[in-house]
Order: sequence, then C-alpha cells, then structure tokens
Amino acid sequence: MKSRIALVVSALAVTTVLAACGSSSKNSSSTGGADSSAAACAKTTSISIATTPYQDSLIMTLGNKLGWYAKACLKVSFTNVDFTNEMSTVVSGTTNVAWYNTTGVVSTYHQDNSLVYVYPWDIFDQGAAMMARPSANLTTYDEFVKQGKTSDDAVAAVIDELHGKTVITTIGSDTGEDLVMALRRQNKPQDWVKIINLGQDQGLATFLRGTGDAYIGGIPQRQTLVSKNYDTLLAGSNLTPAPLNGFVTKRSFYDANKDALLSLMQVTFMAVRYTEAHLDEVAAYVSKTFNAQTGGTLSADDFKTFWQKYEHYPVNAGDAQKLIFTQGGIGYWKAIWQQDNDYLYTVTKAIPASVPESAFLGEEFQKDYVAKFGSDEKGYWDPTGSLS
Repeated sequence: MKSRIALVVSALAVTTVLAACGSSSKNSSSTGGADSSAAACAKTTSISIATTPYQDSLIMTLGNKLGWYAKACLKVSFTNVDFTNEMSTVVSGTTNVAWYNTTGVVSTYHQDNSLVYVYPWDIFDQGAAMMARPSANLTTYDEFVKQGKTSDDAVAAVIDELHGKTVITTIGSDTGEDLVMALRRQNKPQDWVKIINLGQDQGLATFLRGTGDAYIGGIPQRQTLVSKNYDTLLAGSNLTPAPLNGFVTKRSFYDANKDALLSLMQVTFMAVRYTEAHLDEVAAYVSKTFNAQTGGTLSADDFKTFWQKYEHYPVNAGDAQKLIFTQGGIGYWKAIWQQDNDYLYTVTKAIPASVPESAFLGEEFQKDYVAKFGSDEKGYWDPTGSLS
C-alpha cells in the first residue's frame, strides 16, 4: 500500500498454489493466444509471496484462480501476514518475495543490504488522505481552492490551520511519514500538531469514538470516514508523493530467478487487464475474498470506486514507463525514494545512512521485461479457472 493500510488481518496463512508454464513471445498475453501445457515446462519455479489482503494486493491472486501461473511455469503461494511484518519474512527467508512499498526496502536495508526493490506496479497516487472530523471546523484543500487560493497556497493553508490540533496516525509507517513530511515541506516542526500514535485500525476506532481532530490511514479507513461524512483535508499528491507497491526480494533470489520474476510480472499485468475488462466480476471476487479474510465490509462498489481512481495500475510495460519511470509521471519512482530517505535518515534518524538507488532495480527490470515481452501487451490468456 506505499501501503494501503487496510484492516488489520490475522497472521493466518492463506495459500493458493498452482504449477505453471508459459511463453516468452511478445504476444503471449493476447486473448486467444496459444496456450502452453504444464507438461511443456522444462522448469517450474516456486515463488512464495508475503502479502496482506488488501483491495489491491488481491489482484495478484487472479493468477492462481484463472490458471495463469500454471502457464507461466510458476508455482506461486501467498502467505497473509500483517503488513508491517512482510519485510521480516523476506529478511528471515520465510518467503522469497514481499508485495510491499519502497519504504520497506529503505527502512530495512541496513538490516540486510541484499534487499532489492524489483518492480512497482501499483501507484497509490490518490489513496493517502488526511481526514478531518466535521466538528473540528477545519477548512479543506478543496474549499481553499474554491476561495481562490492556488494549489500550493491551499496546501499551506491546511497545514497552517492544523497548529495545535490532534492528528491520529501511525508513526513508523508510511502514514506517519506522510504527516511528518507534509509538515516539513511547509517548514513546520513535528510538534506543530499533537500526534497520537496508534495502529491503523485502532487509530480509526479511536477517531470514530471522538478522539482527535484529524486522521491519516489507508483507503478502507478513508472510505469508512467518507461514508460517515468526515471531511477530506488533503489527499493524494497534495499530501505525499505517490507511494509505490510492488515486488521486493533479495538480490540472490533475483539473480537466480529473474526469468521467473519477469513471468510473475507478466501475469500481474494480465490480471490488471483482465480487471479492466471484467470489472464487475473482479470487484465481486475481491470484495468477497477481502471480507472473508479480514472480517471487513468492502463492497464491490467500493472496489470500483478505488480502481484506477484512488490508485492506478499500469496495464503493460509501456504504460508503466510513462507513469513510473518517466519524470513527471504520477508515480515517478525517484520522488518517493527520495522522500523515504529524507524521512527515515534525515528527519527521524531511523536508518544509519541513505539507501542508494542501486537497491531499486525497477529500471533494469523494465528494460529486461520489454526485451522479453514487449511494451504494448494486450489481453490475457484464456482462463482455465474462474473467480467464483
């Protein structure tokens, strides 16, 4: 999610596994393309992925449900853990890969400098939001803009009016980072506001009970507050550079399994395109799965509200190039990488040194991906399973 910090889930492992095999043709993901059989796999690579069941991370499970990992010569399993524990599973070797944000590598690199950020594919550009209690009588960014302020002046005005107010967030997570860096960009000290440091769901419950003037959480928490007519003070890039979620691993696993990771990303792109083409079907599946695994109340309509609106998913490598790997793109990776380093090293001193950009392999991976599959893939393999 960075994190979409959703509902806290139990550490119950939810594992779905399928064997796989696939083609490296640039057109291999076109609808109706030639299918490969499992018997044709010269090698099947196992990949265990640490994840948390959020509305976005569950897109990865389409690869198992629809039989695509089986055609990509992959045996993929997912283990659900609390979001904050995902990186530790990779460091310890419990899983090969984590679905995580750039902050995970920057914050953990000093513990294990073999960690690498492989590839981002979920741009959380409008997901982060600072929500306000209506009785706090705070003016929102949108209201300041309607009054005639420029965008920059409206952001500054929101931060100014927070002086002395109480904000609930999770220090040490991306949401805490969002708050501290938003203050820093306006040359305000951290004690400009009174911070209550709680986990995301505990913080939401506390906020709903009447404590605090403002709250920063993830999409499900934001949606809960929107549905109860709380105000959106700042959201998206007005609060933070777009967090990026994607695949994290160790350098040794990357070097030994690069082709398998490329295939993993190919299936992920197919899952995004399938969702674009079958939004109602995927929304029903994701909401049902999310609620079963978390005890949440995500609706299919909620998912459709988030999809390609609160956060954006490139449909192929060409789309990723424009959105993530080109300066000015809504998810340009260097902006969030720099903020992570600024926050964790310069501001909080939580890490002993800045993490070099060499730990981000996204641009290298992008070149390899385009060379193998092309930049303009369309469609998806014919499903051999279903989401029902």
